[in-house]
Amino acid sequence: MTWIERTARRKSIGQVVLFVVVTAIVVWIFAKYAAYWKVFVLGPPPGSAAALNAAATAADNYKPVATPYVAVTGGKVLSTGVQEVTTYEGFIHHVTAGYYAMLVGDRVLIVKSGKTPGTTVAGSLSAMPPGLKAEILPEGTDPVVVAQVYPLLLDTNYRDSGWAGIICALLVELIFGFYALRSWMRLAGHMVHPAVKRARTWGDLAVTSAEVERDLHTAVKAKSKGWTVTQNYAVKRKLFSFDLFRLENLVWAYKKAVKRRVYMIPVGTGYAAALHFSDGNAEIDGTQKKVDEVLAFAGERAPWAAQGYNDELQKAFKRSKNGFAAEALKRKHEMGR
Repeated sequence: MTWIERTARRKSIGQVVLFVVVTAIVVWIFAKYAAYWKVFVLGPPPGSAAALNAAATAADNYKPVATPYVAVTGGKVLSTGVQEVTTYEGFIHHVTAGYYAMLVGDRVLIVKSGKTPGTTVAGSLSAMPPGLKAEILPEGTDPVVVAQVYPLLLDTNYRDSGWAGIICALLVELIFGFYALRSWMRLAGHMVHPAVKRARTWGDLAVTSAEVERDLHTAVKAKSKGWTVTQNYAVKRKLFSFDLFRLENLVWAYKKAVKRRVYMIPVGTGYAAALHFSDGNAEIDGTQKKVDEVLAFAGERAPWAAQGYNDELQKAFKRSKNGFAAEALKRKHEMGR
């Protein structure tokens, strides 16, 4: 087995192992919160007046509620007029929930719900947030009224976090599973790694592999973010990925500058060397200095390749990649290379 094949195989094994580890973490997280998932599926158990009184005592003493998920049956339900409003882009307002007063025995329980609740509600029980308490029971409220209201909040949206967790877990499993399945098929011999397949078109794979190894040891010209550019090749060796291109096949190279933003706030500019080959594309990101080094060497090594970016080159490349490559090959022959 050649160095190229061994490297591709190691990266494929790494992706399969990563999927197994990620799956184990997902299972562990779900197992850790097994009590919540039982409530998520079956619903909370009935809560008694004694349980509410115990929860109220815990809330008054800043302690966690012993039974956080309960189903409560009460009497009359009235809206407090307090709502939870979500604002988008500063001007779009959306009411996501309302706060309701439910009579339970001789006391009142505040319920958060997206719609007017019935006489039986189920949800997560916690201490009433101070801000909410100040809105429902403002300063100056009769102490007798305050005493009648449980210092608790029953949130009927207790399943929301569960659905979010399920969706996130499915997305993670699908993404990592896709790469793991593809890697497994390569390991089983049903698929060929793109780098191996590409290298086989260059001639004898063993000869090419030996040349790549030799270049990596004796002819390195630039390194950046997992990429190594040698006298003849651009080699990507990141933790779970591997790729390989021959500089002889370079047809276009230019620098990309991408402005990075976090929550619409500019946090800097990222740079990358975009390298288009006749048999694939590579993007080597890094500092501006590193990117300039890569592009400078690429220009020296493959002077027939188009250099820099403009709309005409982009249109020509999009119109026909094969035609673009043929033009580069024509220039190469004219240079006697």
